[in-house]
Formats: sequence, C-alpha cells, structure tokens
Amino acid sequence: MAKQKYYVVWVGRETGIFTDWGKTQPLVNGYPAQYKGYDTIEEAEAALVTPPSWVNLKADANVGEGETKVKPKAKRKPKIKIRDYPLDPAFDIHIFCDGGCSPNPGPAGSGLVVYHGGKLSEMWHGCYEDMGTNNTAELNAIYQALLMTEGKLEQKLNVQVLSDSTYSVKAMNEWSAKWKREGWKSSSGEEIKNKDLVMRMYEIFSPIRRRMKLTHVKGHSGVEGNELADRLCLLGIRGKVVGFEQYDGLDKVSELLEME
Repeated sequence: MAKQKYYVVWVGRETGIFTDWGKTQPLVNGYPAQYKGYDTIEEAEAALVTPPSWVNLKADANVGEGETKVKPKAKRKPKIKIRDYPLDPAFDIHIFCDGGCSPNPGPAGSGLVVYHGGKLSEMWHGCYEDMGTNNTAELNAIYQALLMTEGKLEQKLNVQVLSDSTYSVKAMNEWSAKWKREGWKSSSGEEIKNKDLVMRMYEIFSPIRRRMKLTHVKGHSGVEGNELADRLCLLGIRGKVVGFEQYDGLDKVSELLEME
C-alpha cells in the first residue's frame, strides 16, 4: 500500500492540507500554484502555518521544487460579489464559522454566522488572542459552533457546520479518532499541535458527529455565510473581544461585506 502523503497548497485554486493527490492536482495544475507533499500530518500542519523560505505569497517569483511563478495577490475589492450558494434543505440550522490571524502568528479572532430555515438569524464574534495562529482561530470558531450545535440538537433541529479550514475540518472528521487512540500523539510520537483545544473539541464532536454534519466550504468565494464570518473575525480582532459575543447587526450585512 502506498504511504499516505499530505499535500500543502499555499497558493492554488483552493488552499490548505489535502490527502488525495487526485483531488489536489486539479487545484494546482494550470495555475500559478505553490505546493509541496509531506510524509506526516505534523510536518504539513507546521508548513501550512510557517511556509518554507522559498514560498512567496506576495510577489512574482520563481520558486522551489514543484512550484511555478506566482502572481501578486490582488487587493480585495471593498464590495464582494455574493454568489448563489443553496443551503442543504436536509438541515434546519446552518452555522458558518471562520477564524483569522494577522500576522500569523499574531492577533487572532473568530466569527460565526447562523441561518435558521435558510434565513440569517444570529452572528457571533470574539475568541481574541494576542498571539494566536490561523489554525487556533479556525479551531476556536468550530469549537464555538459545536457548543451551539449541542443546544440546537437538544431542540430536535438538524445542524450543518461549515468551515473553510481544511485542517480544522479534517482534524475532527478524520484525524482525531486516531490521535485519541495514540494518546494524542503523532505518528512520530510527538504531541499533536493545539492538543488541548482539539481534545476539548473532539469531546463534544465525538458523541454528536452522527447527528450533525461538519463540512468544508471554499473560502473567499462569495458565499455569504463564509464572507460574513470572515468579517466578524476582523471585528473580534479589532475590538479585542476575548469572550464570544453575539453581534447585534443583522441589519448591517451590506456594511459588513464591504469591510476590509
């Protein structure tokens, strides 16, 4: 059996950590992509957070092994074009969550957006950290979504949680069961990253995973829930909201989407 590889895509049609080359290849072929395969998930996670020196995310450059020339990132336009993203009718509740950090590591925050019956019903933000990472911010967002999911399930509501973090979604759906069996250690015997947070999340996720769905959604692609969660991260960081607070701004969706 071929050894499992973990592909980190820093620049591509979709970014994150992927375990299937057949699915990864279309994300990088014919695109000015930057990516690399790793033998362990720990190496991949570390590289995603701290890219190798040859990775250039901002300027045109001829880069290292397996890479192609990278175009400068275009500045985000103030107004995002929201695209149609049908919510799965099998679920009563859809919770979009996102986490952000700038620089990485640095000030971090998380955001959460709830749709009930297909209509925007709640927005939350916070989990501020002076020195967080993109991964801790994304994990914190899903953690808050899982806490909310517990309550919604008690109300007999079907719940789907959507995150644009490949690492965080796979940490729950695929990797945590093995990590737990191995004493929350990696295949190399080292303690997994973000252990305490991942353990708390999995303690909630494990008993309810068959009654809800945790799904990956492409980030910064015009999906309203994801875009709003992203802006709520910014509000959490700028306001240094340490707790997790409901944002009273359902009438300010357009203003939020125009934030930079």
